[in-house]
Amino acid sequence: MNKLIVLFSFFSISMLAQNPVVPGYFADPSIKKFGDTYYMYSTTDGYYSGNDGEQLVWTTKNFADWDVQTIAGMPHETVWAPAVIQGDNGKYYLYCQSSVDYSGYVYSGDSPTGPFKKEAHLGGFDIEPFRDPVSGKIYVISAGRELFLMDNDVKSPTYLTKIEKKIYIKGNLFDYTEGPYLVYKDGFYYCMWAGGRCWETSYKVRYAVSKNIDGPYEEASNSPILKTDLNAGISGPGHHSITEIDGRSFMFYHRQDLVKGPTCDYRFPAVSEVEFKNGKINLISYVDDLAQALNKKGKYTNLALNKNAFSSSQNAGFEASKAVDGKNDTRWTTGGAPSDITIDLGKEFSFDAVRVCFEYPDKYVTFKIETSTDYQNWQPYADKSQEAVQGFKEMLQQKQAKARYVKVTVNNSEDRNASLWEVQVLKNN
Repeated sequence: MNKLIVLFSFFSISMLAQNPVVPGYFADPSIKKFGDTYYMYSTTDGYYSGNDGEQLVWTTKNFADWDVQTIAGMPHETVWAPAVIQGDNGKYYLYCQSSVDYSGYVYSGDSPTGPFKKEAHLGGFDIEPFRDPVSGKIYVISAGRELFLMDNDVKSPTYLTKIEKKIYIKGNLFDYTEGPYLVYKDGFYYCMWAGGRCWETSYKVRYAVSKNIDGPYEEASNSPILKTDLNAGISGPGHHSITEIDGRSFMFYHRQDLVKGPTCDYRFPAVSEVEFKNGKINLISYVDDLAQALNKKGKYTNLALNKNAFSSSQNAGFEASKAVDGKNDTRWTTGGAPSDITIDLGKEFSFDAVRVCFEYPDKYVTFKIETSTDYQNWQPYADKSQEAVQGFKEMLQQKQAKARYVKVTVNNSEDRNASLWEVQVLKNN
């Protein structure tokens, strides 16, 4: 999670990179399931100042359709690596650290998305909650190689917001840098962490195993379980979480943007499948399409995928075709605004929605969408050009239409350019 204001140049990569789970710079993914919904909490990344963007959370029920919304009540631009757990009182507790004082805090709220209010300053760094299935108690693990045993008295006014005891984690935790995470499976505790440095390709996921929550831990012979693999387009993977989906285990983590990296400022959320077996974690596969891997079908079919696209202007390496290639780490970008991009569907189609994925979904933008059957006469589809809106709030425009051409014009943005990961023309399945 650690971020330094450092910039490195990176050699050009012309390979298929592991496809991010969602479009945009989101680091330190902590994924939790509450009810029938999965919530992916993360650092809103892509800001070089040391602080970051608005606190957003991505939600999904099927890993094919993702929605995004604000985490209400959190301080703007200063929150790193939020992680949430539900207490036995029904409330939700968000643990995170400040990008200003590099220290951990806890917030409470009545829903997984808040509004949250600050409860206490805990200290520590990269703090992640963990419910021990053996004792039933809730701990918080810190990058300071500590376990915080929290106040587990549900009737207490400091329930889950006060540290009852700090426990030093014993054992062989080589290169224990940040991003700690605890898993319990079949009688083994797996203490996982990010080694190396987040701004280098040395960043990786290591782990050690013990029969006791506090150790002593012994690093496994196949650790690190995840590291830079440029053949797969993965650079500096780390700061992860684990979730079970349909009886299978998946590791959500961030990797560096290959164009801007090595970097601790521009990172994408990615996923790999792992298995826990006989006291070891085995990497099964990198996952480029999680919905496909799970055999899940989404609400829409994207009619624009791999169709012809052209634009009024574009930067080298960021051509219009990048906005219809189905990859969440390639984009169409211009040197200024207004600029427009047009997708030719090849023939007339009826469709139900258009999704515009902005490079920075939390930043403000003015834009409009138009459709045409002949490329001569254009009909308005959605007009957000008169008043600036945050990209994520207007990302999905739902309206039935029939057309061959769909044009998106970015009139202006906070960055004074047009930059889109994807433009999707969607038909209900």
